[in-house]
Amino acid sequence: MNIKKRRILLKLVMLLTLALTYMVISGTTIQAEEGMNGWKDIAVGGSFSLGIKQDGTVWAWGENNRLGVLGNGEQGEEALNTKIPTKVSGLENVKAIAGGASRALAIKNDGTVWTWGSQKALPVQIQGLSHIVQIAGDWTHSFAIQDDGTLWECSNTPVRLEFKNVVSASSGYGNNLIVLEKDGSVWTRRSGKSLQIKELSEITKIAAGGLESYALKKDGTVWVFGSSGQGVVADKDTANAAPPRKIKDIQDVIDIQATAGGPLFLKKDRTVWASGDNRGGQLGIGSYENSDVPVQVKGVQKINKIAAQGTGFRSMALREDGTLWSWGGGYSGDGTEWYRTVPVWIKSSDSDFTPPNELISIQLDGSTLSFAQQPVIVNGTTLVPLRKIFESLGVTVYWDENTSTVTATKGKHTIILTNGNPIAKVNEQSIELETPPTVISGSILVPVRFIGESLGANVQWNPQTSTVEISTK
Repeated sequence: MNIKKRRILLKLVMLLTLALTYMVISGTTIQAEEGMNGWKDIAVGGSFSLGIKQDGTVWAWGENNRLGVLGNGEQGEEALNTKIPTKVSGLENVKAIAGGASRALAIKNDGTVWTWGSQKALPVQIQGLSHIVQIAGDWTHSFAIQDDGTLWECSNTPVRLEFKNVVSASSGYGNNLIVLEKDGSVWTRRSGKSLQIKELSEITKIAAGGLESYALKKDGTVWVFGSSGQGVVADKDTANAAPPRKIKDIQDVIDIQATAGGPLFLKKDRTVWASGDNRGGQLGIGSYENSDVPVQVKGVQKINKIAAQGTGFRSMALREDGTLWSWGGGYSGDGTEWYRTVPVWIKSSDSDFTPPNELISIQLDGSTLSFAQQPVIVNGTTLVPLRKIFESLGVTVYWDENTSTVTATKGKHTIILTNGNPIAKVNEQSIELETPPTVISGSILVPVRFIGESLGANVQWNPQTSTVEISTK
């Protein structure tokens, strides 16, 4: 076999190895089952944290505070804190979560609301609430938004509040409830009556913090209102009733959250920024130094969601690969005792592989590919999936479930691969692969180095953007 033909066969071997999750059996395309590792949603409470896994179960960690906020059946003086995520008992099919100072809430797929904490060690359903689409909590209260835009306070008997067409609600340390209505207007409550903050319009997101509240306009600017005695932004106005003012030195924001110390920003480029009182280390800058101006949180990028709570000093972020990162006061969830001043990775399972600090992107002929399973690190080697490349080749693959063997054909070539076996059969000839295929959450991954040596295409590594650039033209 000449060198050119051997290179072509090696190229085909690699591409087929990358594609075991896209199979054709008896002419019918099927999808390999996705794994249940990884996080789907996150929330922060006053002294605890919450996460929803891909299977719809809820996990909690942090201080139990004798109130049962971890939902594991323990409360009182003997209730133990947990340093790593622990499953909340009896909750499945959950689509949203929220935490307050001493209480946690969850919405199931059927629109019912469940709560634990506040002397309830296990989740119980809040009767009288249905068709709920969002929940929120503060120091002493909890709130739920129904799909008709009505807002309810979640006491023992839910009470409807006077707001209409509500799309979001947030409440922080001082029970400072703020409400966002469908028309982009922002409202609050004073002496039991609703009050519009008339200076705010075209608002898309809101967040209530310790003594301040924040509003994100559709132009990407963020506005702060309420007492500014905490020194969370530059150009402070010490009057409690100061009108909303634009936060300087931050723009292109797409989401906001708030801790008791100040705001947390997610920008359009999916970096995370924060400012304010840094007593918990929740600014994520590697120290406890306060900052009146927004500073970038270290070590997190390509973030899809941020989470914080106005009654505590901790923050979390969910990356596009489903990995969870946590920092600030209390138990971060990585098994350590206390406080993290930079984000740390929180496992969803003991079988999780260490994710790269920076997500790797893969471009094929200039187009960025997206993957259900992002690159991971196994034994110090970065592994990447290239399923999208295979999908464009038109290769027919037959899968033998009993032997975990795939037989692939393209033209005159026949290739046989077995999961975990470094030996591939190419037209009856054995070829040894550098590293055997590795299955993670239903996807096959291979080392970046193997790609460079075996693809036969032009492969370049861009360290500035952490991108593997593949060209077939």
